[in-house]
Amino acid sequence: MSGDGQALRLERVSTGVEGLDQVLGGGIPAKSITVVSGEPGSGKTVLALQMLFHAARQGKRSLYFTTLSEPSLKLVRHMQGFRFFDPRLLDEKVRIVDLGSRLRAHDPAAALATVVERVEESEPDLVVIDSFKALHDLSREPERERTLTYDFAVQMASWGATTLLVGEYAAADAGQLPEFAIADGIVRLGTAPQDLNRIRELEIQKLRGSAFVPGVHLFEIGGDGISFFPRVSSPAAPAAAEPPPGAQRALLSTGVAQLDALFHGGIPPASSTTVMGGTGTGKTLLGLHFLVEGARRGEPGVLFTLEETPDQLRDIASKFPFGFAGLEEQGLVHLRYAPPIELSTDRFLHEVRREVERLGARRVVIDSLTSLALGAVSERRYRELVYALAKHLRGAGATLVMTLEITELLGTGQLSGHGVSFASDNVVQLRYVELGGRLDRAVSGIKARGVDVNTEVRGMTIGPGGVDVSERAPFKELRGVLTGIPVAAGKPTP
Repeated sequence: MSGDGQALRLERVSTGVEGLDQVLGGGIPAKSITVVSGEPGSGKTVLALQMLFHAARQGKRSLYFTTLSEPSLKLVRHMQGFRFFDPRLLDEKVRIVDLGSRLRAHDPAAALATVVERVEESEPDLVVIDSFKALHDLSREPERERTLTYDFAVQMASWGATTLLVGEYAAADAGQLPEFAIADGIVRLGTAPQDLNRIRELEIQKLRGSAFVPGVHLFEIGGDGISFFPRVSSPAAPAAAEPPPGAQRALLSTGVAQLDALFHGGIPPASSTTVMGGTGTGKTLLGLHFLVEGARRGEPGVLFTLEETPDQLRDIASKFPFGFAGLEEQGLVHLRYAPPIELSTDRFLHEVRREVERLGARRVVIDSLTSLALGAVSERRYRELVYALAKHLRGAGATLVMTLEITELLGTGQLSGHGVSFASDNVVQLRYVELGGRLDRAVSGIKARGVDVNTEVRGMTIGPGGVDVSERAPFKELRGVLTGIPVAAGKPTP
């Protein structure tokens, strides 16, 4: 069953692989048979051995049978580059058995007999055969080999071990080879093109008795082995942190008094706000105001920057009275940098959620959504991710401010790029206005969910004290302000 069903209470084996147990619904069912399929280089062997070494650290014993994929010495040499590999666990907890000679003699029956013999002799907790598909590739009698596979499956079920059958299977193999019919689970690893790069993907195609998370999930291979990033989706139900409907909540200050006034006192806690505007309009600076205001009130905050580095942000903040001096040391302000080049959006959003939870952050700034879009596999997926992020942080009780650059320096332009305004409770728009041959800044509240927003266009300046918003609307006697080229109310538009 998929994530839509009710999981059975099965004993499960933790994979020890970041994110994978979450996708599997708690781990692999104990004593099950799982096919791990994928193209060459997709990470099958790394995944299998990472699981075995994790189990070894829990005191469990494993048998790893190699066929024709990699000789045991070559396999060990390659695995030494991963931090999960521990040579002290070899032989004692993780035993590698080479079946290659028997298969090269075109004798799958002898190879399987060796497997049965070794398993019955050592009674391991986990068994891996890599590659099981080699049994088919080198068999001279396909029908006899099919019968052997079914008989072998019956024996596997009696072992009491959790078994992985690893192989470079094509999509068509699932409907033809017997191991797919007998398997309790089917895990597919693969890659897909993304611009000039390729991304790694995981899909659970079958897992009996498990409420696994369906769909495609991204993963990466690094020094720690494989890390999975379960597909980010919106919470199925409101989190406990959300207040009951109609409950009165104290509004949060943005750190700019007259901007608060546009929202009649500030923005609601656990809400999401998009600050949009052209380059240089003050979006990042408003985010810093919001973060520091919370820190001064004892509310921890974190800014995830995809553009300026933390040192650049510290330099910007140092030029204003609200600088970070002392706030980082007190654990009230945290800066996290993620370069947008070859960014994995799913991974980034997982890290945001994890850091917010770890730090207990009450205020979160993401600068910017424009750069975040560079790592999304599609525009639709980007919109889904932004929406899911806003909902998850709302459930965590964190108030989110996101910046978004729009391309038009003058004029109304699009309300929000990539169509993400629906994910925000509040929208603040910054813009330039041409007055008397110079560009002045202006700000307005465009949207506020559950709050009566003042939509007057106010003047905005950036000075020694940071951002300042005019108390009165300086453009009342003008029309066409949103076009960026206002004229006196009684004059025709040029």
